[in-house]
Amino acid sequence: MESGTPVYKISCESCGSSDGKQIFEKTDGSTNGYCFACEKFDPMTSATTPIKSVPVRPKIFNLNDYNKLPSVGIPDRGLKKETVALFGVKLEFDEATGKISKHYYPDTKQGKLTGYEVRSVAEKSFSSIGDRRGAVDLWGREIALKHGSNKLFITEGRCDAMALYQCIVENTAPKYQNYLPSVVSLTRGASGGHKDIINNRSFIEKYREVVLVLDNDKAGEKVTKDILKSFPSFKVCKLPLKDANCMLLAGRGKELYQAAVWDSTIQRLGETILVDDALIEAALVRPVMGLSYPWPSLDRLTFGIRESTIIILGAAPKQGKSEFKNQLVHHLTMFHGKKVGVYDLEAHPIKTLKQVASKEAKTNFLKPDNVYCDDLLRNTLNKFKGKIFLYDRAGSRVWEDIRVAIEEQYLLDGIQHFFLDPLSALVSRLTSSEGNDELNLILTDMADLVNKYPITIFAFTHLNPKMKGAKSHEEGGKVLSSEFSGSRASEKWSNLGLGIERDRSDACPEEERNHSKLKILYCRDWGNYGSVDMFYNTETTEYLEPKRF
Repeated sequence: MESGTPVYKISCESCGSSDGKQIFEKTDGSTNGYCFACEKFDPMTSATTPIKSVPVRPKIFNLNDYNKLPSVGIPDRGLKKETVALFGVKLEFDEATGKISKHYYPDTKQGKLTGYEVRSVAEKSFSSIGDRRGAVDLWGREIALKHGSNKLFITEGRCDAMALYQCIVENTAPKYQNYLPSVVSLTRGASGGHKDIINNRSFIEKYREVVLVLDNDKAGEKVTKDILKSFPSFKVCKLPLKDANCMLLAGRGKELYQAAVWDSTIQRLGETILVDDALIEAALVRPVMGLSYPWPSLDRLTFGIRESTIIILGAAPKQGKSEFKNQLVHHLTMFHGKKVGVYDLEAHPIKTLKQVASKEAKTNFLKPDNVYCDDLLRNTLNKFKGKIFLYDRAGSRVWEDIRVAIEEQYLLDGIQHFFLDPLSALVSRLTSSEGNDELNLILTDMADLVNKYPITIFAFTHLNPKMKGAKSHEEGGKVLSSEFSGSRASEKWSNLGLGIERDRSDACPEEERNHSKLKILYCRDWGNYGSVDMFYNTETTEYLEPKRF
């Protein structure tokens, strides 16, 4: 058989494959065809018929075509042929290497096949065929229903479902071999896991017992918690490795079986604790003053900088919030001898460092006309060695990266004071509505951090503009907590809300333009309100209370 050069694919009239028939052009311009699905050769045309006279048949999409692909074992996943075939997974092979090139995972709606999730092995990418939108069945639902077990296992991934099923079957005692397990997986991974469960509530409620066998990572922990808020009776399986498939590949199938079938438990979300002797002893510890602020009046109103708190300061642009931050950094490092983490998302680390150093030397290192000795700057900067950890904003403005860095800095470096400026930079590419939703998630995460560790987070935020006709913030307009970016989340999750008010309009006398009022907008811990009058010294770059100058 002379095949020639491959030119295009068409559907096969013999087996019905939508694109299994390859058309070849021979050296004389004639064509023939070969179907890789049914392995039938078709001479098609005579040697005198040019290729252009061969009609190109349109590609017909038919889900049944994919059912004709084989189901074989997947060695790199440790999955046997029987398991793969049971779940209806189809495999495609690379003609050159003979190796598996694609996995086809069938998806159903109300038991009817509507599409496939396609995994490309070489590219490690996923794509879709057919209709996989909306409320798709949990993957493996129909098999689970046929087995009739009263216990349902839910995994995060499809290979995890097959791995768990295989391990349960292999480790079940012989006398119980006829009782096949019901194992399903989420269809959209962790990100859409909670929605998957809600969409399949009626199916899930058929089972007396449900066990979540989700991934042992942050995403898996989050979706587990989200699901348990809606279904607190679900049991949770804790795995020592990332997921069920990893357990199988590591040769720990028996351990996986034990953890899922016998060791899974109902998990408390931590919202309730029993009053016992230990709790009472902890409650008997008297509250103490926190670390001092640079301003005594603020200490009297807030009882100092306290552990396990979130403090949010809001101000309009050019009102002084960055200098407020830098002075706090200086005070904590130089006066209290503390290490701090500074996440300045709008300024270069060198600029931030020189601003902090200016307060120590009481001279502005950023003014071009400021004459100072290089040794003064060098010696001042050396004082901050090993005390300030600066975040390189060129790396990322993603909260997840910052959260991880904060946790690492506390655990590895002992840092307890963190500065994030501004919050709005983390959601700058989102719409207003999306930004508010994201800020709520970020601040919820922050609250989890300060509850978990004895740390303090200072977060700085821009203000939304005043309503038309109202005095602007630049003209000394009052700062309201409702003007904070993500104000609802800010008030809900932070302990203390501060605002800077300052009139820098032309109508304001020049000698008063550097006067500011630091206001307590809310104090969730004690309900204290008040304000601190401050003056910004442009020469020393310090905020000072009036009585100090």
